[in-house]
Amino acid sequence: METFAFHLMPYQDIDDITEKKSAWPWVEHDYDPEKGAQYYQEYLGQLELAGELGFDGVGVNEHHYNAYGLQPGPNITASNLAARTDDTTIAFFGNLPALRENPIRLAEELAMLDNITEGRMISGFPRGIPSEYFAYGIPMEESRDRFEEAWDLILKTWTADEPFDWDGEYFQYENVNIWPRPYQDPHPPLWMPAESEESLRFVARNKVPTGLVFQPAETIREKFDEYRQYAEEDYGWTPQDEDFSVMRAIYVAETMEKAREEAEEHLRKFYQTLTAGVHIGVAANMMGDQPYDPDKWDEYIENLHPHGEFAFNYDFEEFQEYGETIVGTPEYVVETLEEQYEEVGGFGRIVGQFHFGDLPDWKARKNLQLYADEVKPEVDKIGDVNP
Repeated sequence: METFAFHLMPYQDIDDITEKKSAWPWVEHDYDPEKGAQYYQEYLGQLELAGELGFDGVGVNEHHYNAYGLQPGPNITASNLAARTDDTTIAFFGNLPALRENPIRLAEELAMLDNITEGRMISGFPRGIPSEYFAYGIPMEESRDRFEEAWDLILKTWTADEPFDWDGEYFQYENVNIWPRPYQDPHPPLWMPAESEESLRFVARNKVPTGLVFQPAETIREKFDEYRQYAEEDYGWTPQDEDFSVMRAIYVAETMEKAREEAEEHLRKFYQTLTAGVHIGVAANMMGDQPYDPDKWDEYIENLHPHGEFAFNYDFEEFQEYGETIVGTPEYVVETLEEQYEEVGGFGRIVGQFHFGDLPDWKARKNLQLYADEVKPEVDKIGDVNP
């Protein structure tokens, strides 16, 4: 099994939202550029360290107006990492084509990065969560059609043998003929998270690897089995371990007690403030409030997405049992990943969130080092995808 180090790059200085102080888009807070610059250097350094330690890849993503993740431009993050790493794969676990006014520009930038890295790119194209569409003023009901059209346009841009015109519902172009072309033939490997039937059918039909986060192993098994069923029965191919990824928040320490002591408060910040804060902001927008109205706080809480409610009521032991967090000794982390591999019917990549919430730089680096030294060698042996 491969291990990728994924980073949200959060802005850490957001108050506890249980005090009803803030929610996405965090209008009550001021952005401190000195702290922001510090966080970028720490976070990029952590991913650089992951490459040096032999992680199979590093992951970046995209969010807007959002303290939850300071990456409105993941291509910028990736270009920085391209210069900091030598042979580490750089994976976009979030790069949102449906939000682009010009998907061809996105295709060009990714082709350029693929050349600069000599083929070290994985191009992940999620449809995107509601807050991203609210931020850019794009109706959520357009999201799937915009996404699928942008997807098709980008792939044709990468692979067309001659200039072409595009007359779609959302995008129109004449004489599309990009330079550079992707380094990888025919283009960087694709990846897309999927939960709904429409999305699972889309990735199965297109033979695109998929993955899940924020779900227990039981639910992941159900979704992966659904993908397998569509692939085999409707589209005539059989997915393998390499077609599945699972994301987990991971923290490794010398004892179970020390792992919990070092990680719990930062996981609480990640879930109860940053994650739930996004869900509360989305609930407010769904109810027509932009931004949220503190007087309607209880109403927003009543209308939270199930995972938003789970995050808002964060409990360490519940999340451990749920399997979304894996916090413990090296032996515990290995054993848990082995169990989850069996529970979900196999997957070829664990996408580890080794930094979360306001975890300080030294803890994140210690976490990466312990995982690389004592966990990864055993995880490499799990399943049919061996680095």
